[in-house]
Amino acid sequence: MSDQFPEFYVRLDTFSSAVWYRTKMGRYRLMGTRCTKCGERFFPPRTGLICPNCHERAMEPYECAHSGELVSVALDDIGFPAHGYGDYLPRVMIVVKLDDGIHIMSELMDLADPSEAQVGARVKMVLRKHRREDNGAWVYGPRFVLDQG
Repeated sequence: MSDQFPEFYVRLDTFSSAVWYRTKMGRYRLMGTRCTKCGERFFPPRTGLICPNCHERAMEPYECAHSGELVSVALDDIGFPAHGYGDYLPRVMIVVKLDDGIHIMSELMDLADPSEAQVGARVKMVLRKHRREDNGAWVYGPRFVLDQG
């Protein structure tokens, strides 16, 4: 820790600028892939892999829906936050079924009370700070907030 960056530095794998740059569309815009033969959608992207439905390799970029419905809600209040993920608890972890059928596990933000998160509630994606890298750069990622309208 330092005075400039008070959060813990977390390193679970070796940082690669090239991989980070190539995968930013998936992280920032929920870009997945779609099979060109049968239309099955995937997130995260399945580039170079075979479609499990039709065994085709041809995939095209696909931007996932940015809104959906809560399928599952779990409260992360184990007593301390995970290193590198800020100082706030409880975290509301959710599984969202997007409007195009893709399921994503994420975090529900901007809640006054965690009990506001109910299965079946509508949510929309927002881009938020996720954690800090050991070089001091912020990592951003998709999070969800309740859809008020």
